[in-house]
Amino acid sequence: MSWHWSNWLVLAGYFLFIVGIGVYFSNKNKSTQDYFTASGRIPSWVNACSIYATALSSLSFIAIPASVFHNGAILGMAPLGIILMVIWAAYVFVPFFRKIQVTTAYEYLGKRFDHNFRWIGSISFIIFHLIRMAVVLYLPTLALKEALPEINPTLLLVIVAFLCVVYTSMGGIEAVVWSDAMQTIVLLFGALLIILIGYFSVPGGIFHGFDILVENHKALPENAWEISLSGMTLFGILIGGFLNSIYSYVGSQDIVQRYNTTKNEKEAKKSLLINIPLLCMSIFIFCGMGTALYLFFNGSASLPENINGNAILPYFVVNYVPSGLSGVILAAIFAAAQSTVSSSLNSLSTCVTSDIISPLKKQITDKEKLKIAKFTSWIAGILSTLLAVQFLNAGQGDMFLYFQAITGLLGGPIAGLFLIGIFFKKVDHRAAWVGFIISVILAVYLGNPASILSKLIPGYEKPQVFEILISGVIISSCVFSAWIASFIFGAPKQEKTDNLTYFTIKQ
Repeated sequence: MSWHWSNWLVLAGYFLFIVGIGVYFSNKNKSTQDYFTASGRIPSWVNACSIYATALSSLSFIAIPASVFHNGAILGMAPLGIILMVIWAAYVFVPFFRKIQVTTAYEYLGKRFDHNFRWIGSISFIIFHLIRMAVVLYLPTLALKEALPEINPTLLLVIVAFLCVVYTSMGGIEAVVWSDAMQTIVLLFGALLIILIGYFSVPGGIFHGFDILVENHKALPENAWEISLSGMTLFGILIGGFLNSIYSYVGSQDIVQRYNTTKNEKEAKKSLLINIPLLCMSIFIFCGMGTALYLFFNGSASLPENINGNAILPYFVVNYVPSGLSGVILAAIFAAAQSTVSSSLNSLSTCVTSDIISPLKKQITDKEKLKIAKFTSWIAGILSTLLAVQFLNAGQGDMFLYFQAITGLLGGPIAGLFLIGIFFKKVDHRAAWVGFIISVILAVYLGNPASILSKLIPGYEKPQVFEILISGVIISSCVFSAWIASFIFGAPKQEKTDNLTYFTIKQ
């Protein structure tokens, strides 16, 4: 099926609409409080959609259905574990972060332990989200590469990234959350189209398609009920979904920042609780898209050998979805990418301005901070785009599981620090350093970044831990070792715990 002009019209309309949101909200950014928190003007339902869209990136939209296609629907059930984390965050972490009154999550680490942890937490977040933005820019570019093979994919990637940086830098957090809400609607509609087309194409009807999935173990794999940390089991997916989301809801600025964008605590809690039905919808769309693609390419058509996992969904959209509708689905893929990138850009600029620049330049004015924040958005956008081009040239395997490993490596130790600081009031900064260092060493051992351990340690073999569980293992090592070390170093000074732990916070 050729690329029809109607698809161009749909994509152009989508991009114009998103940039228009940035232009509209640009006039409301009079201060850094407007730019970073929207001065509490965001309605709870918009905030809820923004949190959901931030987590549901193009990584999820493309890579999880690809994993479901190959491994069965079990990976699509990870949101069940995230729901538990959302409930915990709504009733514990939202009230906590609103009471301690910090601009960034890492400012809390500086108050609770020492300022070095503020720097480490913020820099880790910055590195993590530069990589994350690169990944979610790479995947939609792959989608258009399949759609328009005659066009330079690098040029496509640059255009997508440029438009995202434009509306984010202009409109601030208010443009980000409102565009996220609109993008949520687009991506859910696009997912539904894929599911309907895939299932209604099954020879013999939808119910025959269910029989095919069961017979081929695509509903649940044979080992689904095993208790294992090294395989794709239901136990691993549920526990991993919960543990892997701790960093996002406790220690990641892009979501923690949303806790302060509503007018009060009740609205902030509501924002998270509205995410529960949205996460249930995620299970439906992930499992639905992946299994729909499996049924389609095992009945109505065959999949070329040169189409790898991450290219399955784009290949289906371009070749088998009617013109106009394929433009809507590609717009949904871009929506999934840009909702994540815009949130990362805004929260990253918040960290650079508040955690790095402000402590170094004490007399900086609010107007100067606002300029730095906008400039930082552009620099971060350029760096992540360059990294995405590298991904595009090198190619990657299962990007979802690859990203889970990155999350554990960079996010696990920081998430451990937040849990220690909030819930263990007898742990001081020295014990926290012990836990942090041990968890970093374990993270490197489990992740083997850039194959460094394979070069340094003769006979090293990477441990067989399912990628989605790596965060949980690393977080546990940080918390447990810091707790043990606290018996050696003793309790912290009172000013390091007053109004800074869950048990001492002022009600």
